[in-house]
Amino acid sequence: MAGPIFVVLASVSMFFVAKASMTDLVSDDYYKDGKHIEIQLHRDEEAVKRHIRAQVLVSPDMNAAKVFVSGDFDSKQPLNLLMMHPAKKADDQTIALKAVSPEGSVPMEYEAVFKPLAHANHWYVRVEDGAGVWRVENKWIVSQGNAVNLTPMDKLLGHAASQTE
Repeated sequence: MAGPIFVVLASVSMFFVAKASMTDLVSDDYYKDGKHIEIQLHRDEEAVKRHIRAQVLVSPDMNAAKVFVSGDFDSKQPLNLLMMHPAKKADDQTIALKAVSPEGSVPMEYEAVFKPLAHANHWYVRVEDGAGVWRVENKWIVSQGNAVNLTPMDKLLGHAASQTE
């Protein structure tokens, strides 16, 4: 009787371990996700047209950042910094950027203060306007330093360059 009881206890404990460390990587609605990706690509195309670039400098304590944004964008429009964990959606943060430099400066300087980032080898970092018109993003590999340059998707940049020639 000890064998079957041990297997039942192990199964129950593994259920709770799996439930506690569950990731958000699997989607139930692929059609909806596909439509969402198409909408997001328009935002990247808009960033390419506007020549928008950003650089994010994360503090050593990983709880604040300076953000420099250049290109053709409305500096009166609120901007957001998104710090996205590669596996745990609960660790994602959206931070409203506060302008530091005077309006019309090139590049515009912003600052962000947020909860200390959870440990991860890399993060996905995005800067976007509050209206959802454009975005720039990149993968930040933490071991390579605290600076990350954000650009529209590389594929779109190559595509846009061939159209202008």
